[in-house]
Amino acid sequence: MDTKLKGDIAEQAVILHALKQGWGVLKPVGDRLPYDLVLDISGRLVKIQVKSAWFDEKRKNYVIDTRRTKTNRRQMLRDIYKPNDFDFAIAYIEETSVFYVIPIDEFISYGSEIHLVEAEKRQRKPRSSDFREAWKLILDGAAWRETFMRTSVKFGEASKCGNPEPSHAERVEGVETEWQIP
Repeated sequence: MDTKLKGDIAEQAVILHALKQGWGVLKPVGDRLPYDLVLDISGRLVKIQVKSAWFDEKRKNYVIDTRRTKTNRRQMLRDIYKPNDFDFAIAYIEETSVFYVIPIDEFISYGSEIHLVEAEKRQRKPRSSDFREAWKLILDGAAWRETFMRTSVKFGEASKCGNPEPSHAERVEGVETEWQIP
């Protein structure tokens, strides 16, 4: 199985998990952005980079690359991610259906790889073990993004924001309408 297909499978696994949680899922057009998905969690928009883990036979653990890979017809370019590229990386281990949810600051603090140890073969757990199935980090740590919703109400009608001010009113086909910004 090629790496592009493995990446597609990992993305679909994250989408399925998010939908089961009742979260909205947005998928950017194309693959030129530094993130793969955006999750809408109670109005918070969270940028997600999805990584597919592969098994390293020599070390007997799973590995993900922490670098961004861009390809064109002639060459593969690797670059590091920057702190504003996404909010969380989610690594997926297909063989065990396990997710690692890693905040961007932690993700970029690793070198070029993160090793995910699934076997209980060490006395001390690796740093990456803190992120195994750590979906709560997205709920707790995602920054609120301002989202403006426009709601049409008749001028003078009671609303959460109090009485509409005429300066915010707009005439639409003879009816005054206020656009509320929560």
